[in-house]
Amino acid sequence: MKGSITRELIYSIARHSNWRATGVAEKLRSEKIYATPRDWASFLRLFLLGTGASFTLAGIIFFFAYNWAEMHKFLKLGLIEFLLLATTAAALFWKGSKTMRNVLLTASAVLVGVLFAVFGQIYQTGANAFDFFFGWTYFVVLWVLVANFQPLWFIFLALLNTTLILYTQQVATYWTFNALADALFILNVAAVIIWEFLAFKGKVNVQHRWFPRIVGLAAITAITISMVSLLYAGFKEDYGMAYLLGLGVYSVAIWYGLRSRDLFYLSAIPFSAIAVVTAVILRIGEHAMEIVWMLATLFVIGSITFLIQYLSKLNRQWHGKY
Repeated sequence: MKGSITRELIYSIARHSNWRATGVAEKLRSEKIYATPRDWASFLRLFLLGTGASFTLAGIIFFFAYNWAEMHKFLKLGLIEFLLLATTAAALFWKGSKTMRNVLLTASAVLVGVLFAVFGQIYQTGANAFDFFFGWTYFVVLWVLVANFQPLWFIFLALLNTTLILYTQQVATYWTFNALADALFILNVAAVIIWEFLAFKGKVNVQHRWFPRIVGLAAITAITISMVSLLYAGFKEDYGMAYLLGLGVYSVAIWYGLRSRDLFYLSAIPFSAIAVVTAVILRIGEHAMEIVWMLATLFVIGSITFLIQYLSKLNRQWHGKY
């Protein structure tokens, strides 16, 4: 059946037969596994659409910033409210493609933040940055859930991360740096798990995996920084919670990467481990820095070389070579 033919199946057949490379390439194109000119045209159309929307929103923001002193407060609020209503109405009543409707809804979500910023600057409400981002996040939740659009989900998650960071800086000032990094790790890991679950259920397009890649990389960065920071804090702040979180989630991610044949998890997580082990080496030998730096350098070179060779071998086993 056509729908059951995958890249791995074609590679496996080619590896154990005399199927020529030209025939394999043609089969990959006919099964739409390789990108066709139509696919590239679709990508270019979406890229230009997203770029145009981004520049338009940036132009609106800079318009208010540049003409702030010459504009009456009612004109400022009226303009941004008109733009917000017009964009939202266009998203609701658009009869064309779903992608265009989602782009309009994403623009509306951004304009909500612009409206709050303009209102706060006019009336000087005294609210801190946490209140601003919390309100922005809260008022776009419904749109995010309805749209099921990855760029909008990404913006929403960026707002959640920013809100959490500002909350610890302006409200919960007793939070430690490691506690914040651990919380960011949990938040972003939860987002990746939800995305992978929805992808498994067929609710999202698995061909575009940039969202879990970026969010997963953010989560790995947060927990790596937390583990390295904890080494120099003397385990006095969270009693090694970062290491417990890292060990648990990393083990599951490695298992999932092997099961789903996803090299992202199998490369990003070992790089995080290499960074932590390097920090451990430097921490243990901080009184003999010349020798320790040499050992750390040799460890980084050797471990990265071994990791690249292993991933290359694994990739050849999964996808074949001809």
